[in-house]
Amino acid sequence: MRLFRSVWGQFVIIGLGLFLLDRTFFPEPKPVIGPPNAERVALQADALSQLQGAELNESQVVAIKDHEIRNELLFIEALDRGFVEQDQVVQRRLIRNMRFMDPERDVDDETLLTEAFELRLHLSDEVIRRRSVQVMETLIVASLGNATITEQDLQLEYEAKRDNFQVPVRYSFTHVFLRDDATDEKRSNLLALLGDRASPEQARKVGDVFLAGYQFEERSLLEISRQFGDDFAYGFASQAESLGEWVGPIKSIFGSHWVWVHDIAESRVKSFAEVAQDLRRDLRRDLDDQVIQDWVDETLQQYEVRL
Repeated sequence: MRLFRSVWGQFVIIGLGLFLLDRTFFPEPKPVIGPPNAERVALQADALSQLQGAELNESQVVAIKDHEIRNELLFIEALDRGFVEQDQVVQRRLIRNMRFMDPERDVDDETLLTEAFELRLHLSDEVIRRRSVQVMETLIVASLGNATITEQDLQLEYEAKRDNFQVPVRYSFTHVFLRDDATDEKRSNLLALLGDRASPEQARKVGDVFLAGYQFEERSLLEISRQFGDDFAYGFASQAESLGEWVGPIKSIFGSHWVWVHDIAESRVKSFAEVAQDLRRDLRRDLDDQVIQDWVDETLQQYEVRL
C-alpha cells in the first residue's frame, strides 16, 4: 500500500499504465515486405504468357507476386540468420565477382569478400538470392518436415492418379524412305522388292538415306508425329494395323515411306510397382512444399505485406 501512497510509486504505476496503453493502441509498426520487384514479375509473367499462348489473368499475376514475396521473405530471413555470410557457395560467388570487376588487382580472397559485403553485392546478385532461398527451404524442411510416407499413402495416391499412368499404344517398326525427287526407276525397283516381301534390310539398300535412322522401338503416335510430322502419324495409324508386312507409301514432310511393323504394344496402365518410386518422390516434394508454405504464411504475419 505504501507504493500507491508514495509519489514515486504513483509515478511508476502511471508510467506503466501509459506504456501498456501505448503498446495496446499504438503498437510498434511491423517491418514492411514488398512490393515485389516489378522487373522480375514482368519477366515471369511474360515467360508464362508465352508458354500458355495467352495473356495472364489477374489471379495468375497475383500468384507470381505472391511467389516473389515468398522468396523475398526467405531471402530476408536467410540474411537475418547470417546464412548468407556463412555460405561458402555465396562466398566463392562474391570473390569471383570482385575479381571479375578488377582482374588486375592483387589482393587476397578474405579482403575481397569483406569488401563485397561492404558494397552489399550479395543483395543484388540473382544467383546468391536463389541459393539463399534454397538454403532456407532446406533448413525449414529439415527442422519441421520429414513426415513419414506409408505404403498406404502411396496406394491411395496411385488410385487417385491412376489415369496419369496410362501408357499409349506403342509401335516398333522399320521403314524405307524415298525422297520426292527420286527417279521413276528407283521407285519401281523399290516397289518390286516390296512386292516380293523383301526384308527391311534388303529394301533399305534401294531406298534413300534417312538421317534419323530406320528402326524405331516402342514409339507412341505422339512421338512418331514429332519425328515424322502429323501427316505421317495419321497415315501410319490408319495403315500400320498388322505385323510382318509392308504398308505404304505414307507421306511425311521428308518424302515417302514404306513401313514394316515388328510389334504393337497395346495401351495399358502402369502397375503400382512401376510408379511407386516416382509417387514417393512426388509425395515427398508436395509435403516439403506444404511445410515451407505453412512456415512462410506464419512468418508473414510478422510483416506488413505490400503487393
